[in-house]
Amino acid sequence: MMQDLFDLTGQTAVITGAGRGIGEGIAHLLAEAGANVVCASRSTNEISKVADDINASNSAGRAIAQATDVSSAEDMDALAQRAVDEFGRLDIWINNAGGSLVSAPITELDPAEWDKTLAVNLSSVFYGVRAAARHMTNGGSIVNTSSMAGRDPFPGSGHYSAAKAGVNMLTKTLALEMGPQKIRVNAILPGFVPTDTVKKALNMSDEDFGPLLEQLNLPAGRLGTPRDIAACVLYLVGNSGEWVTGQNLCVAGTV
Repeated sequence: MMQDLFDLTGQTAVITGAGRGIGEGIAHLLAEAGANVVCASRSTNEISKVADDINASNSAGRAIAQATDVSSAEDMDALAQRAVDEFGRLDIWINNAGGSLVSAPITELDPAEWDKTLAVNLSSVFYGVRAAARHMTNGGSIVNTSSMAGRDPFPGSGHYSAAKAGVNMLTKTLALEMGPQKIRVNAILPGFVPTDTVKKALNMSDEDFGPLLEQLNLPAGRLGTPRDIAACVLYLVGNSGEWVTGQNLCVAGTV
């Protein structure tokens, strides 16, 4: 039946960066589809609220929160173990945490910011996949949140773009390596989704988005929403995406 393509009943999903924006949207939608979700972020207050909101809704899945520093291999191992301890299995892992609030030419970029950006955006994916795969004994699905900046150059974002380009190639490599374990690995490259983090990074307000949309001239005719990205994640992790792996899928309202 058609609904079976998107039914995650009984599965367990971990979402990093789940305290706000795209990660929050993914957590809500996967829970709606029936998955039990583990919301992870450094901010305990944010992920606790997201988990509480999911549990108070009509979602079929249940939610818990786990404070996690994604740049720590130990924290990521603990996150995977918490999912298994709480729900008995691990089927879906979403490496969504990331970002950078710094824009600077490479010649002026602080080396510490370079290291931090790669740790949060690239090393975190390595740590997450490594932790998740150990528990995916019956196969599973991993989705990495990349960025259009990993495909197209943006001056001032060399550090971020390099990290996300690394995510794109790591995704393809992992898909080949993990295929024999029946683990699918894909990445999503979101376009412009005006989350609070994006607003802060670009020093923009809601009033700026009208002119920006006109400037971008997107074929889809609008900016993105967390739900747009979450819908693509649901497609990839469900039975609907069982023949899709190693793909870097742009979800950006444009070509």
